[in-house]
Amino acid sequence: MKKISLFALLAMSLGLGVTGCKDDTQPRLEVPTEFVLNTPAMADQTYIFRDDENYKNLNDITFTVSQPNYGLGTTPDYQVQIAKSEADFAAWDAAEKTGDTDADNEILGSDELPLAFTLETISSSAQITIPGEIFCAGVNSLYGFDLDNYNHETVPVAVRVHAAVANAPQSAIWSNPININVSSYIPVTEPGKLYLIGAPQEWDINSGTMYLEETGIGTKIFSGNLFIPAGQFQFRFYSELGDWDTGSVGSFDGSYGNDTKNIELTDGVYEGPVSAGKKKGDKLGAGNWCIADWTGGNLEITIDLKNMTIKMQKAAGKRVYIIGDCSGWDITNDKMYLEENPGGSNIYKGTWDIPAGKFMLRIYTALGDWAANSIGAEGSGNPEIALPFMGNCKKDSQANWTISSWQGGKVNFTYDANSNTINIEKAE
Repeated sequence: MKKISLFALLAMSLGLGVTGCKDDTQPRLEVPTEFVLNTPAMADQTYIFRDDENYKNLNDITFTVSQPNYGLGTTPDYQVQIAKSEADFAAWDAAEKTGDTDADNEILGSDELPLAFTLETISSSAQITIPGEIFCAGVNSLYGFDLDNYNHETVPVAVRVHAAVANAPQSAIWSNPININVSSYIPVTEPGKLYLIGAPQEWDINSGTMYLEETGIGTKIFSGNLFIPAGQFQFRFYSELGDWDTGSVGSFDGSYGNDTKNIELTDGVYEGPVSAGKKKGDKLGAGNWCIADWTGGNLEITIDLKNMTIKMQKAAGKRVYIIGDCSGWDITNDKMYLEENPGGSNIYKGTWDIPAGKFMLRIYTALGDWAANSIGAEGSGNPEIALPFMGNCKKDSQANWTISSWQGGKVNFTYDANSNTINIEKAE
């Protein structure tokens, strides 16, 4: 027992010795002084981001770094920051030290745009791949690019990387900056439009009042119900306004000798090919469809730019729909509607019998989806009104015009989509 006790005592003594020296021999994470972002092999060329036929980005971008000299093997998190220039990084660093804002991307330059933009992607790999959508969103923010003002010009972009180990603030370090040239990409966030340009709107290349809307982002199928006045059936379409030589979609494909194609509606329908200009000055798409003896009326028009076809057929006037207590709260009920009157005015009228106790309603420009296409009252809930009533409408509103004490009777409705106002009054 005595030997065992001495052995145990020796072991305890050794154990205490190891414990006492542990803090002196344990590897420590050193404050880093070196962290290198490698210059990409293609840095002297332009990084071109582009989209496919559905407007989805086709390119990503990858950066590689050497791990900071922490003095031990550990894995930091890497995050990329971009700016218009290295000088903007320096200005950002100086502003960040003042602590004026906690949001990296809210430190603005003299142009009221971000001095630098920290991308949301965080990587634990020294090979950092940034999705093109995310990288270009940062570039677009730095330069203020959007769908209306970006013409695919190439711009300089400075890049640096931040490294840090979780729960070790002393590990934070910025890499050296590098410089690249970028042709950005603007994500499409809503369906496109094809604008009717021709006799119905007096050949105004800047008029956006008559258009077909894409059935969904990237479908390249455009549809709409348009009123064509008598004697004014001569038109083509444009994907963008303001330039006669760009973005035309029309009848001319080089197979006939002038830029007007005379057509007929057989049993109320015409189907045929379309052509589209591919670049500025392209004569494709410059031709007009024409019916010389057109007597006036609505057309349901569908252009399919994937198959390059058009379908035009006579249609009822454009409508918006009353949905509420009076229609059984059925989002597919098309029985109560207001019809455009006169055609092409964007003013919708109708008279309907509203049963007693059922006056709670709003308008939908298309049926089938409670969350989309609604035109409702300002505010929230079910604001009470008294007749006659005239007031502003609010798009995407779920608020209903309401008369709780309604005793029943016929009501005239007039919705003016031009001013987004509604007039409601008792019918005589």
